[in-house]
Amino acid sequence: MTEEHKKGLWFAYIASFLTPFTLLLSGIIAIIYAGYKLDKGTDEITYSHYYTIIRSFFLFLTFFVVLGVSAATTTGMIAGAEYWVHSDILQTVLHVLPFIGGAIAIIAIVVWFAKIINGMRLLSQNQAVKL
Repeated sequence: MTEEHKKGLWFAYIASFLTPFTLLLSGIIAIIYAGYKLDKGTDEITYSHYYTIIRSFFLFLTFFVVLGVSAATTTGMIAGAEYWVHSDILQTVLHVLPFIGGAIAIIAIVVWFAKIINGMRLLSQNQAVKL
């Protein structure tokens, strides 16, 4: 792996790590950069890292879209049922549901950070990520 590839991978990893803080902007830049570098042709180690960055971004983007749609749909259904039934249980569920979604999102972000940190660790050891 050349020094140029290593610097590019560090850039992509750092941009990917900052994705939750930049409202996806740095993650989009990271995957565009990674895709560009993959198109140029690289060695196996570099390929595995760029591919992992792209794959993890889309995996977690899909997860958060599904989580958001599920939370919105569930909240709407419970609010509609609570409108007609007037139940204390439904009212409690309606107030607790955002905290459950937030907890799931925080766990997913921690897992994402762990994957990025693991990739950075493997990069510093000059090892490929297992695909």
